[in-house]
Amino acid sequence: MMHKIKNVKNKIISFSSKDLFLSIDYSKKVNLDKLIDLNSNYNFVDKKSNDLLKIKIENEIIPDPFLKIEKVSEKTHNKLKFISLAFSQSFKKDFFKGRISIIQKKENVIDVIFQLAGKWKDNIPKKTSLIFPFLRNLNNNKNFLKPGHVFNGKKTLKKSTWNFHEYPPAILTDKYDSFAIGIEFYDQFPWQANYNLSMHEAISKEGFEKYEAEVQLTKDLSDVVVMRLYTSAEGKNKVFNLWKENTRSRYDLRKYFKPKNTWIKKNYITHFTFAYGKESFNYEKTKFNINKIIKEGKEFGGYDSLIFWHQYPRLGLDNTNQWNLYKYLPEEYKSIKKIVKECHTHGIKFFIPFKPWDVRSNESLDHHAKSLENFITKTNIDGFFLDTMSSLPESFLRIQKKFPSFEFASEVTPKEQRQIEQLTSSWDQIGDIRRNYKVEVEANMFRFVFPEHPLNLVSRWSVGSDKDSIIKRAAFNGTGLVIWQDVFGCWLPFSKKQKQLIKKLKNVLNKFHEIIFGSNSVPLIKTLSDGLICNQFCNNRNQKIFAIYNFTNKNIKGPFFTLESKAKIKLQQIFGVSTSLQIKKTKKINAVFGTVCADEVILILVKYQNN
Repeated sequence: MMHKIKNVKNKIISFSSKDLFLSIDYSKKVNLDKLIDLNSNYNFVDKKSNDLLKIKIENEIIPDPFLKIEKVSEKTHNKLKFISLAFSQSFKKDFFKGRISIIQKKENVIDVIFQLAGKWKDNIPKKTSLIFPFLRNLNNNKNFLKPGHVFNGKKTLKKSTWNFHEYPPAILTDKYDSFAIGIEFYDQFPWQANYNLSMHEAISKEGFEKYEAEVQLTKDLSDVVVMRLYTSAEGKNKVFNLWKENTRSRYDLRKYFKPKNTWIKKNYITHFTFAYGKESFNYEKTKFNINKIIKEGKEFGGYDSLIFWHQYPRLGLDNTNQWNLYKYLPEEYKSIKKIVKECHTHGIKFFIPFKPWDVRSNESLDHHAKSLENFITKTNIDGFFLDTMSSLPESFLRIQKKFPSFEFASEVTPKEQRQIEQLTSSWDQIGDIRRNYKVEVEANMFRFVFPEHPLNLVSRWSVGSDKDSIIKRAAFNGTGLVIWQDVFGCWLPFSKKQKQLIKKLKNVLNKFHEIIFGSNSVPLIKTLSDGLICNQFCNNRNQKIFAIYNFTNKNIKGPFFTLESKAKIKLQQIFGVSTSLQIKKTKKINAVFGTVCADEVILILVKYQNN
């Protein structure tokens, strides 16, 4: 039940949900008075100044005495809860009006909307920034975590990457680490719109402590910042899944579940087949060695697909375009058809690349779509690799209507909503053309928000220990790999040991597919020992897989993570350097103990068995 407006004399308005109570004091200024977990009665707000909002004009903050409260409102309709506080401020002949609204449309999700309008002296706008002191204070709480960060001793570390514009919430937990509040600044395209971009960047990158949100004001009220709160008495993992559920609800993901397209989800190991390299072409017999590649692929656990790359770097030497170059292959299209047939015999899918930078001035994407349709008919290929691209052209969509099982994979992970909806596979490319890029083992947030979107990890120039890091990163995130050894004539092979690890990883991905790509998987869960990060894979059944990485240069002897209190629990290590696993009770909780070697990843299968 929603609290009524209380203490009108003292000018305090309050709001409560199932788990959270907050109150705003507007007696002298608009101040966050209380922010309380109703389960433990823990208050997140200290006695410092917790102004909800301050307006800064040029380099001067408008003083509090200039604030005037115009109206306080409260409404409840069915499950909708709403309170708002309208105010105005006059400053040096400039006039501002604003409204702060708190809205709850569904359980555990609360929106705090800041609206603002400005009327300028002489109708000449001034630089206007918003400051949120209460956020700065919350940011200083020792239990405050920025998105993609983990606690490590007395400091936090960023241990994640984002490949898209959706950012997980910052999370604030109580002193018992049970109740959690997620703080998100909901963003939407276009980024140029006067809507939330600055605060979105503040929470994801800069932090609240120094950041000011610059806004462009009109004479009418507009949403300048929307803060979304996710609350749960089940901790930060539940908050992440609440955010994920809310985020995914805006996307149309039906394309990922069409029966004839499901094969792409198990495309774990892709071979980048450079057509003119000795790995794939026999120069003495002037024919392709596709059987050699297929045979060598067994060392990696077997290839699931090949990307047949033959145009670049030869493309551009004359006026021959990417399609006409196929005519210069031995037997032209017939050779491709033979290779495709041989691949299909061994259960391997076949991709060819599309180069958007080879669209000539007298051509269109529609022209290339027709060329592709013709190519599919002639060769029976399975997919199209979109070189340098992160989106699917409209003219290519009709291809999937004509060939329902045909797939598109992009080099760049899609970022925008439509791109994610249309492109059902992409690379997770590390380093790209930068040879000196160090491969880090960290959580890929995109992979956990959209587990049905396969991300095949690749770092083309990596050698030696960096190749080891590629495999570790793939194991930590539960993703496939691109095997690219002939980088346009530069031979960078995997070692025998690395091949064995990839083979082991593929077996794990295949055997435990439902768990690893489960909808309730969570990145960067809490660990019980500094120096460890952990991803949790879950599919709503009584089985979970925990991926643990030791990012230090010393061996770490457990505990690793906590376990739910169930009668029977079975542990099994399924990847990584072997360690003896035990369940011990520590501080009234069950925890998994073992040893993780320096710079190593291990995967642990946990089975919960009911009585």
